[in-house]
Amino acid sequence: MEKRKAIGLKGYFTRTLLLFFVGIVVIFALAFIILFLCMEAGVIAPANAGEREARVEIDRQSESGMFTNDLEPTLYDYIYFDKEGNVRASSLEGSTLSQEVSRYTAENVTYGTGVYVFYEDGSRCLFTWRYVASFTNPTLQNVLPNAELIMLFLAVMASVLFFLLFVRSMGRKLGNKLALVENASKQIAQQDLDTPITTSTGINEFNHALQSMDDMRSILKDTLIKQWESEQQRKQEIAALAHDIKTPLTVINGNAELLLEDTLEEKQAALVNSIFSAGMRVQQYVGALQQVTIIDMDNKVMEKIDIILVLGDLNAILSPLAKDKSISLEYVYSENLRPIMVYPSMLARALINIVENAIRFTKTGGHITISACQNEQETLFSVQDQGPGFSKTAMHHAKEMFWQQDTSRTGSRNYGIGLSIAEKVAQKHSGQLFLENTSQGACVKFVISSGWCRQ
Repeated sequence: MEKRKAIGLKGYFTRTLLLFFVGIVVIFALAFIILFLCMEAGVIAPANAGEREARVEIDRQSESGMFTNDLEPTLYDYIYFDKEGNVRASSLEGSTLSQEVSRYTAENVTYGTGVYVFYEDGSRCLFTWRYVASFTNPTLQNVLPNAELIMLFLAVMASVLFFLLFVRSMGRKLGNKLALVENASKQIAQQDLDTPITTSTGINEFNHALQSMDDMRSILKDTLIKQWESEQQRKQEIAALAHDIKTPLTVINGNAELLLEDTLEEKQAALVNSIFSAGMRVQQYVGALQQVTIIDMDNKVMEKIDIILVLGDLNAILSPLAKDKSISLEYVYSENLRPIMVYPSMLARALINIVENAIRFTKTGGHITISACQNEQETLFSVQDQGPGFSKTAMHHAKEMFWQQDTSRTGSRNYGIGLSIAEKVAQKHSGQLFLENTSQGACVKFVISSGWCRQ
């Protein structure tokens, strides 16, 4: 089938108005056709039927020369006056009768809708009619207005109904075309750059807008691919550089440690100790760079894992570290936890970093509680330690990669590497990392937000 040619907005609205006009014309044409068919069937009398019926009776009365009170008018009316002008008989009554009498006062005037018939005894009879299509059934004549008004009313009501349906239909069609533009915007906002955008709406202006958005999608896709490739290359170079730096650092730190075991002068010992401390700090920085690079480059497919198994693996890894400080690890969770879709290695690395921090700052013989809970919106891992808690400064900066302090929680130097990596992992899973202080110590909450929990 040949594709329909697109038109402009002006042409679209012009065509819409023409369709509406044609619809109204068709409705009124149908009304007249129905009226004509009813006339043919004898249900409705033509507009001049009243005059014809009245003329027949007028001729009969004129020939007889006297009024005969056997009239049975259906489409006309009559008023019989005696020679004094008093009404003696009529098909009308009440105010209608009075109005007709006052309307046809002149007897020698030719009226378009009335005629006087004069009799030999001086009396007269007025015959009147109206040029309207009327029902032939007397009951319908009394109950309903004339047929023309009814047909006009029905045509108007049909036109109103047609207008409402037409507006609804046109609104839905135009809404569907606008929805294509909205969907294209959402598609780009959601970074779905692989699916081509539909550019055929039947309206040139919409087509041009959608084509521009599709061009933007294509350009953005190419740009992001190039950016991603460049970023991946940069990360690989950083990872390779960090790996290469570790070897000379190990040599420096090892030699410095050996020198510290020798008997040195005080000044020499201070210098060697400074070299050793600086080397260890650099080694920490390099380790942090490696971890961050690994996280950024770890784009493996997500897997469904059992939370209880994750906690079991975590305990196997961290129990020896906790045992060195006689710290007990307690795991609190429900048996009906649902499996979750995650990057397994990332999740393990984040939880290990959080618990290692808790072990580092918990005093010997302390207690750490690791809990996991779930609802319809999120999965929460919480690590509660018995350390001194976060200082006010640490609450704001502890998640920064190379932030350090000498007085937070312990007197030793602290780096924000572990928590920074944990936060990155949480963000990779559309979640967040929260730091809190409780009456027992510090509490770190690792949250995987809505959309990652799956049955």
